[in-house]
Amino acid sequence: MGKKILPLWGRWQPAGLTEGDRVTTLATRPNPPPPRSARHLPQGGRIWLSLVALLLSAPALADTLVDNVEGITIDDTGGLDRFTGLVIAADGRIKQVLHRGDKRPGRPDYLIDGKGRVLLPGMIDSHVHLTKLGFAVLSRDSSATGSPVETRARPEDRDLALATAQDLLLARGVTAVADMGTTIEDWQAFRRAGDHGRLRLRIMAYAAGTEAMELIGGPGPSPWLYDDRLRLNGVKLVADGALGSRGASLKAPYADAPGSRGRRITADIPLKNLMSRAAIDKFQVAVHAIGDEANAAVLTAISDLAPTYGGDRRWRIEHAQHIDPGDVARFGQHGIIASMQPGHQTTDRTMAEARLGQGRLAGAYAWKSVQATGAKLAFGSDAPAELPDPWAGWAAAITRQGPDGQPFGGWQVQERVTREEALAAYTANGAYAGFAEGRFGRLVKGERADFLFVDRDPLLASPSELRETKVLQVYVNGRLVRDQKSSPTGGGGSAQR
Repeated sequence: MGKKILPLWGRWQPAGLTEGDRVTTLATRPNPPPPRSARHLPQGGRIWLSLVALLLSAPALADTLVDNVEGITIDDTGGLDRFTGLVIAADGRIKQVLHRGDKRPGRPDYLIDGKGRVLLPGMIDSHVHLTKLGFAVLSRDSSATGSPVETRARPEDRDLALATAQDLLLARGVTAVADMGTTIEDWQAFRRAGDHGRLRLRIMAYAAGTEAMELIGGPGPSPWLYDDRLRLNGVKLVADGALGSRGASLKAPYADAPGSRGRRITADIPLKNLMSRAAIDKFQVAVHAIGDEANAAVLTAISDLAPTYGGDRRWRIEHAQHIDPGDVARFGQHGIIASMQPGHQTTDRTMAEARLGQGRLAGAYAWKSVQATGAKLAFGSDAPAELPDPWAGWAAAITRQGPDGQPFGGWQVQERVTREEALAAYTANGAYAGFAEGRFGRLVKGERADFLFVDRDPLLASPSELRETKVLQVYVNGRLVRDQKSSPTGGGGSAQR
């Protein structure tokens, strides 16, 4: 693209537009200076002139037309809507979705020509550890002496880690995340970024335990801040450990360690007490559960607490990796959200076979079965445990194969989901899982204009091609925040309204 142009007379200018993209308008003019004789007018005349000057100096509403695109989003039924244009209002919300044959606005304030490229909603990663991701990248890319360490990090180190994590996520088309295990230090970094116009993606935060929850949220979840970029939704609790270390709590002993069933990090009664403490003040509860015993315990806790804490709670179970087939149907009760990570299935496959044995694989990474109960699937990565790559996750979700194409034909293929279901799990369902539906997650009228231009149609690409999807441009709130052809767009005015 050519040289960027600056706003005219205080009007908002979408980043990334060139002189050729702007549509000339007479909507605003430079404010003329008041007549030198104004001071000689009667007081009423001076007041009238002041009001006129004030009206002329107010920013005009500026609509942006994004046209000539192959747009794809999830519709109200969970199916696909293909469209060819968007009209975006000055506040970053979608004003109109245009389909083939629809009349275009006659004189939009600004025009973005999509040049026939594929346009998708921004991806939502429903399980990341944002600050840890940033520090992991810095530790990899820095010398041992220059790398900030999270445990002794200064505020500026945390700010750098957040900026680094945002760059990595935006480069892969992720425009919103659920941050699992937010500390007060993390929250302060998020707030600093928001205050200084450096918060380029959206964060749905879940505090690291009830103490952090109370410290950050006080009497309840925070309001949405910074044009829907930040909210403390609830709390993350932990029922058990990981499968790889044999810490996941199983109903039967490990196949490769008959003397162990793993361990519960939080036992039944303390877990219910913590969940109850959060639910009293309407914090959303998200519980890490990997083993089949831990998942059964969380399901029981939800069933026990749901009659007391009514309303729309959207209890979240994070990972839900290994479920007793007899417990799967329980996911369809009480509005449970299954927050699962397709990448874990491909990287853990052989390890899971060793830990569980062939006879207990039926409930492993059971995406399709869980979804069939009516539970919402929200997909994520668990970064930095896995690379936050929604395209690789999407390919894994529809094939049950790794990047090497193994195993041939897929692993436990009955649990594959469709391309459309995977797209929903990475967009609309991710927003729903964080009480953000109606704000972002779909490209529909009234929601935030968070979208991507990509180099291929993921609904038509082969799985290997899907993994190689290139994100060309990323827009958040209708503004360009990353362009593949240039360095990431950061800082105040370029990313914030």
